Amino acid sequence: MVFLSHTRNKRRRGGQAMIESVFVIIVLCLAFLAAFQYARLFEYKTVLTHAAARSARARAVGFNRWMIEKSARVAAIPASGRRLNPPPSGLDPALAAALSQARPGDVWDAVMNTIARSPGSQLEVARIPDYMNSINEPTGAELLDYELWDTLSLDLHEPANVTGEIPGYLTVHVRQVHPLLIALEPLADGELRDAAGDTFAVGGFFTIESHYPLYMEDANW
Repeated sequence: MVFLSHTRNKRRRGGQAMIESVFVIIVLCLAFLAAFQYARLFEYKTVLTHAAARSARARAVGFNRWMIEKSARVAAIPASGRRLNPPPSGLDPALAAALSQARPGDVWDAVMNTIARSPGSQLEVARIPDYMNSINEPTGAELLDYELWDTLSLDLHEPANVTGEIPGYLTVHVRQVHPLLIALEPLADGELRDAAGDTFAVGGFFTIESHYPLYMEDANW
């Protein structure tokens, strides 16, 4: 009887420990997702600050609105989600053939012998100069487009005095809306739950001295 009672207690404690471990693992996974999300948002903010700097430099030398927006979009590619146009072209043929054989040695050899950029990324890099030469948004979208480009907005604040007598400062704000993995508002209250379609607007800004009124006519803004 003593042996049976001891065995039952041991099984009960083992089951309790398993349930507690499951709860701990769930909480740790959610905490990891929350930390991952914050890291991604910080990455996006850094990318958008760079996009704002590119746009500010473009305006500082007198480029028009479309050129400034193109500069911001291209600089924000790392934070703009999936490429929509041109569509993804898949893996490099040599790498895909090696993967289909399911032999680790062949996969390793194919990876080591494959160029760093996939065919899709090579096509993307080749399209960027053509996109920068596009005359408007519809023609540009036929060349290059990304999932989150439509959510990117640009605000330009220029000095009131643009007569050219005294160079002023201009500031560019770039914002982009990103989907979330974990809801941020409940997280502030200590609750971890799915974002359920929630989004978060990330932004960056850059200020630069504007010299274009000194030597250019602003006729295409």
